[in-house]
Amino acid sequence: MWKVLQRVRAGFNGSPDELRHEYTTGLAAHDLAAKMLDVCQLPQFADLVPHLDLLTKGAIHLTEMPPAYPDGYNKLIELYWASLCLGAGLNIELDHPIESDGRNPDVITSAELRRSKHGYALKTVRSSHTQNMLDHLKKGIEQIEVSSSTEGIVAFNLTPRLLQEHSIWPHDGCFLDWNMPAAAVVQGCARMVDQIVIDNGRPAIDALFRGKKATGSVLCLAFCPTVAFHPQTGKQVVMPLKVGTVVPVSHENPLSDAFGTELTVLNHMMQTTLGR
Repeated sequence: MWKVLQRVRAGFNGSPDELRHEYTTGLAAHDLAAKMLDVCQLPQFADLVPHLDLLTKGAIHLTEMPPAYPDGYNKLIELYWASLCLGAGLNIELDHPIESDGRNPDVITSAELRRSKHGYALKTVRSSHTQNMLDHLKKGIEQIEVSSSTEGIVAFNLTPRLLQEHSIWPHDGCFLDWNMPAAAVVQGCARMVDQIVIDNGRPAIDALFRGKKATGSVLCLAFCPTVAFHPQTGKQVVMPLKVGTVVPVSHENPLSDAFGTELTVLNHMMQTTLGR
């Protein structure tokens, strides 16, 4: 973000394409900072500190291939989602980023007037191979099953897979309406998850969820910048697309009303918490 501001201050007249990597990382850093500022005064903010400490240990590879064991980037989505839950007034159980044994879902939420506990098994997906996504799905289902949550959902952070999509970033141009690339992100998420069912068959996927606590849907998360005309000023601006969409993959375990309401609230928090 600092590099972007310096270029603009110096009178940058190039196209957004030239600063795409800087915009991608800058918008992500700004959005995460906004979420942290929203919850930093809450008592449970202390539970986020180990994740924040991990992020200070090295570079977070948002726009390039990460090293073999990118712990920081993998844990980034856990921190982000936990901050949304805190901002929504939920109590959280956050798995430690280093000392965890990998069995629990990454975030578990609860509320005073609710008996249910919702588990989120968050997985960052880079590989284009469907088998990799299936492996993530299986692991997430088992993490939810052995946890204290009463129901849960596997969540895929698909940002690394989507950042290079031409339908999201307009090369040498600008979208007339930001809803166009936003729809492309949603469609891209659904297409990737649907491929798991296509390649393995619905009966095999149903069997994974049968008798389990995990809902038969996948929560897809994606954070991608785009260039579009601002709906109020009419000027071309770089803006972040923050998408959370639920993709059903099984006839087993429909998403409960309480869980669906929580996801709706958290998506609202993702869009509207913009910092002070």
